[in-house]
Amino acid sequence: MRAKTLVPVVLALAVIALGAAPASAQKVVKIGDLGSKVGVFEGYGKYQTMAIQMAVEELNAKGGVLGHKIEIISEDDETKPAPAVRKAEKLILQDDVKLLIGAVSSGSTLAVMDVTKKHKVIHWNSVSCAEFMRTTKFHKYYFSNQPDSRMQATGLAKYIVDKMGKKVYIFYTDYAMGQSDGRQFKTALEKLGGDVVGVAGAPLDTKDFSPWFGAINQANPDVLFVAFAGTDSLRLMTQLHSFGMTRKYKLAGIDCFLLQQDLPAIAEPMEGFVQLAHFSPYNQDKNMQAFNARFKKRFGTDANIMAGAYDAVLFWAAAAEKVGSFDADRIAEAQEGMCLDNTHIGRQCIRKEDHQVVMDMHLYQVKGGKNLPIATIAGKDSIGEPMVGKDPVEGFTWEIKKKN
Repeated sequence: MRAKTLVPVVLALAVIALGAAPASAQKVVKIGDLGSKVGVFEGYGKYQTMAIQMAVEELNAKGGVLGHKIEIISEDDETKPAPAVRKAEKLILQDDVKLLIGAVSSGSTLAVMDVTKKHKVIHWNSVSCAEFMRTTKFHKYYFSNQPDSRMQATGLAKYIVDKMGKKVYIFYTDYAMGQSDGRQFKTALEKLGGDVVGVAGAPLDTKDFSPWFGAINQANPDVLFVAFAGTDSLRLMTQLHSFGMTRKYKLAGIDCFLLQQDLPAIAEPMEGFVQLAHFSPYNQDKNMQAFNARFKKRFGTDANIMAGAYDAVLFWAAAAEKVGSFDADRIAEAQEGMCLDNTHIGRQCIRKEDHQVVMDMHLYQVKGGKNLPIATIAGKDSIGEPMVGKDPVEGFTWEIKKKN
């Protein structure tokens, strides 16, 4: 009789335990971190993950978003469009992420935009800079806090012409990002009266750049403008220096040419290099300093331009809280025109027309392995007019204009 009495008691306790478990477990919402984890852009992917992690940790410490703990799912896109698409599909369909941040390379990001548009998922870009993302490829779920090539050209071209020299040779990595930067800088320089004396593109992950050096020397520019990134940039600068070209020409480049962490290793080749970026740990702006102090305390290293991924999480979380939902359509609408004061560079606002964050741009010069600020360009002066649906390549030619 006693054994029979115990059975319903045990069953009752099991039912109570099962019923209590969901109530005590916090709900989870997942976000996707898609970027290069190995290869030429590995550093950018690494720091993107760190920036996302810091934002998630801070939000989770305050209770998460809409009572949900945020969980990060990271994937490697191999710096190639096809794997990027597969990983994006996996993050959305299998992992059910409500926000996707990435990719790192422009080619991969452009491919992933088709996926996020198809599946209606909020998509933030924090490093890719091809101008197609806010022109012909733009869609309602896509947002960016990375200054694209048009913004960078507007910010840097005038300084080059006014302060460095009018004769410019453009050398770029021959894929979406470098082509975009090359086009925009050529256009901007020529509008300002600059003389583009040569253009050339080298394939992504080039090991030996010396075959292009003869043409550069023959053109004899005042300034060599370079649009490369990651290990390509490291190899290029090392080889330019060994050929004496870093002393012969003034050099300038795009914001993602090299991360701050890379500079000390090649301080001598990079000495005097002018780079445009929206963040440096050596900028005395109080917002940058405050963010960098928190980042360095958490990870033991300075932050860099990949800190934009931190802001992407904050914008998405603020929009979700505002509308009380993770619904992508409602969040997209809420993010349009949204301003935040607690980003890594202070107050930022999203322009409604093309979902581009309006941000001040800073010019830095490398001295002793450090990116030191030399000038500032207001965000309103660099962002340019909205061009959604317009082809930024229309009417462009690589042809070098003949000077009389």
